[in-house]
Amino acid sequence: MKTILLTGSNSAIGAAVAKALVEQPVQLALHYFSNQAKADELKAWLDEQDIANKLFQADLTDHRQAESLVADTVREFGGIDVLINVVGPFVHKDILEVGPEQWLSDINLNLNSCFHTSHYALEELRRNRGQIINFAFSGVDNIKAWPMSTGYCAAKTGVVALSKSLAVALAPYQVRVNTICPGLTEDDEIGASERQAMASQIPAGRPVQPDEIGKTAAWLIFDSPEAMTGSLLTVSGGWEY
Repeated sequence: MKTILLTGSNSAIGAAVAKALVEQPVQLALHYFSNQAKADELKAWLDEQDIANKLFQADLTDHRQAESLVADTVREFGGIDVLINVVGPFVHKDILEVGPEQWLSDINLNLNSCFHTSHYALEELRRNRGQIINFAFSGVDNIKAWPMSTGYCAAKTGVVALSKSLAVALAPYQVRVNTICPGLTEDDEIGASERQAMASQIPAGRPVQPDEIGKTAAWLIFDSPEAMTGSLLTVSGGWEY
């Protein structure tokens, strides 16, 4: 039985990851920040599948709340085997119009939150020879100009640097750290015209389905080679290669 702490569980990708794990013996600590209705919806679905789970609300840009989240998870489930950092809202705004507050928000939400949870989970992950799975985006390893999403992209580039550094530092403890890099992803809130515009940019001709990302996370945890660490796994249909 693996205990998995999943941040941003009420996002489309977060929920897909949670649902992809139910075929395995798991218990899930489900973090959310806002939109409790979505979090409750996921919990209800997991309850129907008879999967042990609990919701935890926290602002992970505050390192003290991240510390409490980890401690509460350990208290509830007895440990942490896998940390999955899905939190990372995308902001589409011209860099010339981004002010210091928006910039700091992008970095806090997409990079610092990832560091905070990883830092406080280290003891448990070393003890259990666990895993960290972080999230970036397809093309993050090809540095270029991203003028309409600079803060997000800068933060996610930092997540890759953090992930690779943790992978090297934690390898002697048999803790693995890998990064999933989704492309343009289907979402219930996307309209038909936006979906068509997305598809036109993707060589495969369609957006990525959230369940495809969920399956990738499940594979990493349960079926990937034990020597696989520090890797970027791109799930994008060829977008931004």
